[in-house]
Amino acid sequence: MEELSLYERFQTKLQAVSGECYRTQTLAEAEALIAKILKDKGIGTVAMVKSPMVGAMNLDRSLTDQGITVYTDRYQEVTPTVGAGITEMKWAISELGTLIQYAEDVNERLCSSFTPLHIALVQTSTLLPDIMTALATIHKEPRIPGYVGFITGPSRTSDIERVLTIGVHGPEQLVAVFVDEQAGEGAVNG
Repeated sequence: MEELSLYERFQTKLQAVSGECYRTQTLAEAEALIAKILKDKGIGTVAMVKSPMVGAMNLDRSLTDQGITVYTDRYQEVTPTVGAGITEMKWAISELGTLIQYAEDVNERLCSSFTPLHIALVQTSTLLPDIMTALATIHKEPRIPGYVGFITGPSRTSDIERVLTIGVHGPEQLVAVFVDEQAGEGAVNG
């Protein structure tokens, strides 16, 4: 049997923990997909942190043109009230279906943690095979920021009787959108 690609392995793992996962070839396809996901889920407001991928897609204007209200500031005020948050992830770990948020800016954490739906943008080229490679990659960075978060699926918790609840300490839904086309400073030469 042929081994699954890094993306297919990631997708399988994320879906196993109730996450959604999509892959597009171009930034334009990702832009259209994100608008469709938000419309299909009935989301009319989003908080979004500017990033290389967001800028390359011109996502704020595109979503506004679709009738979606986009907030790109006042995050502490708006994240508790919007329907979704959109952020860019630094890497993804294939073996775990885990996203790595590499964020000095607290606003990225607000958009990924305090909204009912988190849409995570990921360059396909940043997929790493396993946790050991991910840790080695982080260790090679010139400076590790004040926050490195590992996100695997929507927020989950259970009580002492093992009753699972989704979305108590974070988003109820997680959607990862991988994009093959390179964007801005997030681009990695493969």
